[in-house]
Amino acid sequence: MGKTIEIQTAQQVVLSYELASVGNRMLASVTDIFIQFLLLLILGTSLGGSQLFGWLAFIVVTCYHFLFETFMNGRSPGKLITGIRVMRTDGATLGFTECFLRWIMRPLDIGFSAGALAIFLAVGSEKSQRLGDLMAGTAVVKGKYGLHYRLSDLQKLHESRKEIEIQWPQLRHIEEKHILLIKNTLHAAENYTSQVYERAIFACAEKMAALLELQEIPANPRAFLHRVVDEYIVITR
Repeated sequence: MGKTIEIQTAQQVVLSYELASVGNRMLASVTDIFIQFLLLLILGTSLGGSQLFGWLAFIVVTCYHFLFETFMNGRSPGKLITGIRVMRTDGATLGFTECFLRWIMRPLDIGFSAGALAIFLAVGSEKSQRLGDLMAGTAVVKGKYGLHYRLSDLQKLHESRKEIEIQWPQLRHIEEKHILLIKNTLHAAENYTSQVYERAIFACAEKMAALLELQEIPANPRAFLHRVVDEYIVITR
């Protein structure tokens, strides 16, 4: 697996994505160029040398990536076919501004330098970002990967543990999705060293303390969350 990026969403969920390689991005670009050629061929056959053809050809050549990435959630047809997409590095929804900044820098990144500048920056930067990505706060990623526990999986993990004294019987009223989120976050934090996960753990502990109506967050948020998961399994199994 290549380089990855960790993103914390507004819901305090940490997602890990594999960054698209230079090869992935070049393949998507070649695919897009081929699709643009087909579009121009179809328009030329249908409209000939009319003024309408001139305007539509201009849009296909200049605005292709901006329009598709704006209205297809960070995917041009080439990116869609090759399984990559643009996303914001802060976890927020990709919008008009980010797509516009990537597009306005495209001539410098790819056009004037024949792609050399984009390749140089993508290879050398931590998040494989070209100049347009750096300005827009975006990155190009492949499929999302992560751990997805079901309640039955958690029960199997805890079957061998001894019964524990229940401190918070009100856990039986907590929704299963909250416990699964906590377990996923804890497991990810054990495998990846990042301040993002530490903040996510604290946010989960803060939320759980509020749900349990505790007066304050326990001193050790990680141990607190492990205890919450253990007690939930004992109560609900």
